Amino acid sequence: MELYQAMRHTPSCRYFEDRPVDDAVLHRVFDHARFASSGGNRQGWRVVVVTEPSTRSAIAELHFGQWQAHLGEAREGAVRHQGDDSGNKMEHGTESSTRRLDRTDDFAKRLDEVPVLLVVYAMLDTLAITDRELDRPSIVGGGSVYTFVQNLLLACTAEGLGSALTTLLAAEQPQVDELLGAPDGAALAALIAVGHPVAERQYTKLRRNPVEDFVFRDDFGRCW
Repeated sequence: MELYQAMRHTPSCRYFEDRPVDDAVLHRVFDHARFASSGGNRQGWRVVVVTEPSTRSAIAELHFGQWQAHLGEAREGAVRHQGDDSGNKMEHGTESSTRRLDRTDDFAKRLDEVPVLLVVYAMLDTLAITDRELDRPSIVGGGSVYTFVQNLLLACTAEGLGSALTTLLAAEQPQVDELLGAPDGAALAALIAVGHPVAERQYTKLRRNPVEDFVFRDDFGRCW
């Protein structure tokens, strides 16, 4: 698959077929994704491929607890969703927002059935937290791991696989660490569900805000 095509056709997959993913395919995904850029080429990512049913169930249960808390806020209107994977603008109470939440709720309830769960960690001693002194949460420190995560998502698309990224599991890191035997100094960065998508329930075309909405020339006062 051509790169730009993959970039425009990598939705969050919420529905997966009940069949395994071949290890050789996953190896190709990792083999290509590893060429992501990282600060100092330190490649601080680590991935646990979870296929054992009881471990998938345990991870799914931890994720679902976090999702329920988020869903409750969303249903009450405390969380505003700007758009779904088809690019539709949404406000709470609209049919589109309800549909999106229902799809994601289905995904969370059935996460244990997804054939492969990739638990992605970042090794803290590889991070350069250049914004640590600013009066806001750091967004730079773990940045290098997400270039790798995006490569994983694109590689899955190239292989005909569906994928879905969530970071909700990070709030459950102590329990996940114990479950997976994570080493000291590893920070849970992402959970990626991977499998063969149910074709008729996949978004076929993604839409996003136009370039002119988010790109400026020289300063924020001049639109592109």
